Amino acid sequence: MVRKGVEILKFDSDFNEVKIRNVVVIYLITIVTLIIASFFILSSADGEISNSDMNKLCMQSGIILFSMLIYKVKPSKEKIINLYNDFKIKLNVKEIICIISFFTCLNVGGSKLIIDLLYLIDPSFANDFINDIPLTINSTTDYWMCFIIVVILSPVIDELTFRYVLFKRISKKLNIYAGLIVSSIIFSAINLCPEMIGNLALGVINCILYIKYENILMPMLICTINGLLYMLVLIPFQGFKTEYVTLTSDYIIMNAISGTVLFSIGIIFFIRFITKNKICLRESFDKDINLRI
Repeated sequence: MVRKGVEILKFDSDFNEVKIRNVVVIYLITIVTLIIASFFILSSADGEISNSDMNKLCMQSGIILFSMLIYKVKPSKEKIINLYNDFKIKLNVKEIICIISFFTCLNVGGSKLIIDLLYLIDPSFANDFINDIPLTINSTTDYWMCFIIVVILSPVIDELTFRYVLFKRISKKLNIYAGLIVSSIIFSAINLCPEMIGNLALGVINCILYIKYENILMPMLICTINGLLYMLVLIPFQGFKTEYVTLTSDYIIMNAISGTVLFSIGIIFFIRFITKNKICLRESFDKDINLRI
């Protein structure tokens, strides 16, 4: 009898298994709720949704997703404590700093190159693309709403959805490599923005960390630190977004130079990270193969 890889990825086995179709239903419920809320805002705001309203809608959908995913996983206090204690024992601060450093280079450099490429194809589309973002910060209230979304809600939602559920389920149905590639591509595609290359790399990094440490808190930490850097460093440095940003030829040239340098540094260390940890992938893949024989 051929068995699927039911024994691989046993980490977090104390928590409830969640099927992909359950996550799809959760997201559909959230989308319907978002549409209904948007309709009420439009009916009472002269047919227009402001940036602040959009931030409120994003936080509302984030809270719904967060609550429903946690409900499905059903983490008890004892299970969370055990998971955290395991996390503290396995935490490698030096590795985390290294990952955040090369990921930041890859993410920022990749987004710059994406913007340049779009500008070469269609300058008008490139301008609209960088300005058309769901979270817009033009006030202190907007900042704190975005902080809650980016630093608190998103790391939990993304890692439960794409690593705990999607990656694990696909890995069990197919193999570890298929799970890593498919979940990372979907993660990047859903987060359609200039940082899509960085999101693809982040998906791969977090899958590897999940396999290596067998603890979902490890990839959550990476997402949280990345969000903190964005909210505490990048946003204060750039200032609040109060007007439409227009790309210029000089800006694109500087983007191309800095983007190429940063992306090159990031991709070199990204490849080294994969090479260094490929044994974790190989071991998990071998376990799956053995179970199928």
